[in-house]
Formats: sequence, structure tokens, C-alpha cells
Amino acid sequence: MTLQIAADVDGRSTSRALATAGTWLAAVFLAATALIAALFIPVTGRADIVLGIAGLAVTGVAVVGALRTVSHVRAVLYTVVAGLALGLYAFVVTGVSVAGATAATAPSSDYVLLSMPEFAILVAGISARSLGRSLVLGTLALLVGPGLVQLAAWQQGMRLALDVPVLASYLALSLFTIALWVGRREAARGTAQMLDSALAEERDLANARFAARAVDWVGDTVLADLRALATLAPGRLDDRTLQALDRDLANLADTSLVLSGPEIGASASRSLASVPLLVSVVRAAEQQGLRIRVTGDTEVINSVRPSDARNLERAITECLDNVRRHSGRNDAEIAVYSSPPEVSVMVSDAGVGFDVDAAGDETVGLRVTVIDSIVETGGSVQIWSRPGTGTAVFMTVPGAPA
Repeated sequence: MTLQIAADVDGRSTSRALATAGTWLAAVFLAATALIAALFIPVTGRADIVLGIAGLAVTGVAVVGALRTVSHVRAVLYTVVAGLALGLYAFVVTGVSVAGATAATAPSSDYVLLSMPEFAILVAGISARSLGRSLVLGTLALLVGPGLVQLAAWQQGMRLALDVPVLASYLALSLFTIALWVGRREAARGTAQMLDSALAEERDLANARFAARAVDWVGDTVLADLRALATLAPGRLDDRTLQALDRDLANLADTSLVLSGPEIGASASRSLASVPLLVSVVRAAEQQGLRIRVTGDTEVINSVRPSDARNLERAITECLDNVRRHSGRNDAEIAVYSSPPEVSVMVSDAGVGFDVDAAGDETVGLRVTVIDSIVETGGSVQIWSRPGTGTAVFMTVPGAPA
């Protein structure tokens, strides 16, 4: 059975998409603000507006850094830098705005040149890898972004006003993030149920194959011995017949002989002579005590470029090592799928599983070695696991060009 991992359980694809969307949104608001501010330079004769525009540029770079980094600490630092740079911009612009203006004509702190860059900084947390981190970064962006803008306006004597659109945007982004994570959790549960059913079906099929093979093998052995005995003359059995019967009785007690059919039990590396990558990986795993079952179109792996093949070998080795160290089982399956122009490999086990959102020891190798190795080839990785239901790692790498 083919187990397809459809849900973005670990959130990496979703985070990358949100980071891209946030980057474009911030770029549009900041670029528009910078353009409008630049138009005021010849009108006001204030060259210090250039310093404010530089602050906007730093804000944009820092927001993109917060969106793209996987480190929560770095994301916090980038957000703080973005807020400080936005505060510098606000200090310059509010100074220009109140210069020469009367109390009746001076704008308030919620006018457009201050609001637009505030929208840009609010997206700093939408691509975080957890709900808590996303909400923390979003709240921090609100405090150091609009918060410093209001402080700059107050210092320059500008009339303070509650920026309702900015606050509404913050609440909308927070609700969107919460809804996204709730939806992702429900998708993970649905995927878990589907994989539970698929694994149960695979176990039933494997048990049925074993039972059918055992019945055939035992029946053939017993019938052959009965036919041999029926052809013998009455009396004492000769030594050769007794030895043959003893050997068959011993074989009947050895279940490994029943399991030595195609793709079951016997060393998987014996049937992989034409796939050097899998031979080395399987042989090393078997020497560590694992039993490996290999299925699918294995020879398609030979079409992977040598540099990518090394990365794929490293990733499969790490997956099998993770099975040996953390799954509580000593058997695993490697399934190979051909989907031109890509090659997909899934390593799965029916072990104890783990929480994919946790940062335990069992996730380090998968998240660092496996994902980094495959992403370096231009491929992708999807990881499914849940406590008590095993683990499946689905890796896709580019195949040979047509």
C-alpha cells in the first residue's frame, strides 16, 4: 500500500508561504511610504527626511529577517531592530509635520505616513513555527512599532490619537494565526487517522500473506513426507528417511523459513545488487540489528544525480538510525516511488512515534540532517508521526533530467 503524506504537519511549507506573503505586504507598504515621504523633500526643504527613509529601509530588512529566520531569538531581535528603525522614521516625519503647523492644521499621530509602515511591521510574527511564538512576535511588533511611533509623536508635540486600523489589523492577524494553527492541528489529526487505518491495513495484509505462505509451506512439506512414507514398504524406516523427517520437523519449528519469501525476512540487501545506494544503506542498518523491508521501483534511485544521491543516502541513513534509537522497534520499511521528474523515498516504522511539534532528541536528526540534506538537492521532506502510531518520513529529490 502507498501511504501519501498530504498534510503539512510540521508547518514548514505553510511558514515559507506566509513569510513570502508577509515580505510582499511589508514591501508594498514601506515602498509606498518611502515614495510619499520623498515627495516632501523638495516641498519642505528638509533633507533629514532622507534619514527617515533610511529608517524605513532598515525596518523592511529587519521584518524580512524576522519572517525568514527559524530561530525565535533572532526573530525577536529582528523585530526589535525593525521597531527602533521605525521609531527613527517616525521621529523625523513627525518633526517635519509639526514644523510651522498650527494646532488646528497639525496632523495627529494616526495619519497615513505613520500608519502605513506600522502595518508592515505587524506581519513580523505570522511565519513563526508555533502559535505561541507567532502571538509573542506579533504583540512585540505592536509594542515596538506603533508604540515607538506614538512615543515619537508625543516627543514632537503631535496630537496623539488611537490608530484604530492598526489595532484592528493586529487583532485580525492574531485571529488569523489562531485559526491557521487550529486548522493545522485538525489536519494533523485527520492525517493521523488516515495513516492509522493504512498501517492497520498493511499489518492485516502482511498477516494474511504470512498465514497463506505458512499454510502452503506446511501443507507441501507434510504432504510430501506423507507421500514418501506411503511409497515405503512396511517395517523399520531407514536412516536417510529418518534424517529427512527430522529435518522437516525442525524446519516446521523455524518460522524464519516461512518468512524468507520475496521482500520478507531475508536480508533486503541481497535483492538490491543493482542499486548501490540502497545496498550500502540497508547493509549498514542490518549490521546495526534492523530488519529492512524494501519495496517499490528501487532502480529509479540510480537516476538521481551523484551529488543528490549522497544527500539522499545521508537522509535515509539518519531515518533508519532514528528508527533504531527511538522507535522501540527493530524493523522498518523503505518504499521507493517513481514520479518523473522526481524520485520519492519513504522510510516508515510502526514504533512509538513522537510529537512532531516537540523539540526532543528524536526530532533533531530528522529536522537537521534529513531536511537539510534533501532541501540542498532542491527536494522536499514531509514528516508524519504521532505518539503510539509510528513515524513516516517522505522525501522527494529531483531525478535525472529528461
